[in-house]
Amino acid sequence: MNEKFTPEQLEKAYNADIIEFLQMYKGYDFVKKGNYYQCKQHDSLMVYGNRKGFVWNSQKIGGGGAIDFLCRVDGLSFPKAVEAIIGERAAEYRAAPKYEPMAHIGKLVLPERAEGKYSRVFAYLSQTRGITPEVVADFMKSKQLYQDKKGNCVFVGYDEKGVAKFASVRGTLTEKKYRGDCKNSDKRYAFQQVGTDTTKLYIFEAPIDLMSHCALTDKQFGTGTYKQQTRIALCGTSDVALEAFLAKHPEVKTLNFRLDNDEAGKKAVKDYKAKYEKMGYIVKAVFSNGKDINEDLIKQNKSAKRVR
Repeated sequence: MNEKFTPEQLEKAYNADIIEFLQMYKGYDFVKKGNYYQCKQHDSLMVYGNRKGFVWNSQKIGGGGAIDFLCRVDGLSFPKAVEAIIGERAAEYRAAPKYEPMAHIGKLVLPERAEGKYSRVFAYLSQTRGITPEVVADFMKSKQLYQDKKGNCVFVGYDEKGVAKFASVRGTLTEKKYRGDCKNSDKRYAFQQVGTDTTKLYIFEAPIDLMSHCALTDKQFGTGTYKQQTRIALCGTSDVALEAFLAKHPEVKTLNFRLDNDEAGKKAVKDYKAKYEKMGYIVKAVFSNGKDINEDLIKQNKSAKRVR
């Protein structure tokens, strides 16, 4: 970790409301445009609805928060960016409350459960996606996974009090590949699995990839061994969830990226490797042979069947 700052200072910097910060730091004003906030002074600069990420289309730059903005747009080093947020301006700037949902996000809207009916989701994940039944059952028991009334998979993320704050929906019909986050989802609480060892963190794009890695671990080392490791799904390539997790878990030393083997995944890994190594983390990255780790799992399962 970067010893120049305390965990509390880093936490404040990571959780900075980017709109409030840019209003103070740059004098920028924003107006709500659907799921985004648009900058009045630079109309191609957009801030995500959760006020934790941005994209500047004309400059082809994007990032996960105020730190990324200062590093990528202004060219500041990581320490200088943190100082700009919590250093000399700490008395002026007030970061968002510690891990509490901001008022503008609203209450998470979860799809209605199909009470007592999980067969469709179970079959989709265990048969179509090749995830071991034990892993699927574990996530169902922990209420991180359920089937809604339309037969979709719903992946849920919780806060420290056990309140659902994030949910992502994935369709189970192969001919209709529906996916999307639920209304008012807070990506700081994206899908995760905390194991007995929290010094190493495995990072994926999608919940299904996270569960696939659990299944591969169990296949190699025995049922239940995946619980020794800790994993998080970004539910995309933004590192908002990763920043929040690290702020809450200062014991993490090693980041193991397992993002998709495509252009977006490779670019994200390149950016995050530079970013988090500057912060003192050991950063590793392994790409799948196929598009993602679930594709690798499916191929491995088919190979095993042929051998039998």
